[in-house]
Amino acid sequence: MRDAEAALRGAQAAEGFKVAATVYESRDFSMIDVLHPHCSKGAALAEWATLRGVTREEVMAVGDNHNDLEMLSFAGSPGGDGQLRRGAEKFWLARTASNDHNGVAAAIELFALREVAPCG
Repeated sequence: MRDAEAALRGAQAAEGFKVAATVYESRDFSMIDVLHPHCSKGAALAEWATLRGVTREEVMAVGDNHNDLEMLSFAGSPGGDGQLRRGAEKFWLARTASNDHNGVAAAIELFALREVAPCG
């Protein structure tokens, strides 16, 4: 995958796309995202919000990888604080647990449900 990444970055047409590589050494797994230079999850989320009249403060995003950083930066309530940290074999959000430990549920509880009045 390193050779593939190097070939992509060195290609004559490299200005026509962007490359994001994620490597999990301990799992012997690599992933390469090849994207249009102006496309990202963050750009898509911003466009979605604009088209629906939703402010960024009303948006919650959850992610677990480098390709989520723009999206987390856009969101008013990123699942965590928008910072991804690496530990063991996972990336996780700074204020929630890993995917294996219900991190998305924790982010929903922390950010989306915190203002909901209790039933009863």
